[in-house]
Amino acid sequence: MGGSQSTRKLSVDNENAIQVSQEALDRIQSQLSAKTAEQVPSPPPQYAPSPPMYDPQKRQEAAAEEAYWARRIENLKRAHEKINSGMVVEYEKTLKEANELFELVKADKIVNKLPPCEQEKAKVLECYSENPNKSLLCSVLVNEFNDCVCKSRIAAVSARS
Repeated sequence: MGGSQSTRKLSVDNENAIQVSQEALDRIQSQLSAKTAEQVPSPPPQYAPSPPMYDPQKRQEAAAEEAYWARRIENLKRAHEKINSGMVVEYEKTLKEANELFELVKADKIVNKLPPCEQEKAKVLECYSENPNKSLLCSVLVNEFNDCVCKSRIAAVSARS
């Protein structure tokens, strides 16, 4: 059953088939044989662009482009110098302000390091020297001095915390 080949034949009539003349076939054959002969490796052609020196138009274009980039570089340099000078001015200004602040803090610390209640102390000592045997007359000044010392201690403790 499946061991024998089929004896049926199929034929197709193609009305739209293209018929090529013998001349066209010969031309195609000759072109193909010429192409296969050309496929022998040959060195690739090297094209060197003409130097701009020899072509006046290209020379002019190159000069214009060179001038454009020179102007562009100069403009960028000026912009950079302007930015840089602005930064230097800001730096100097900030440095001056910082030094002034440090001087203020330093002066404030020196003022704060002076012993508190110097005026009250001077008044008490003056009173004792004027009244050597009557120390009770200076009791009001001593109480003022004591109050001043207490207030400065409270201020110092609250400033630390």
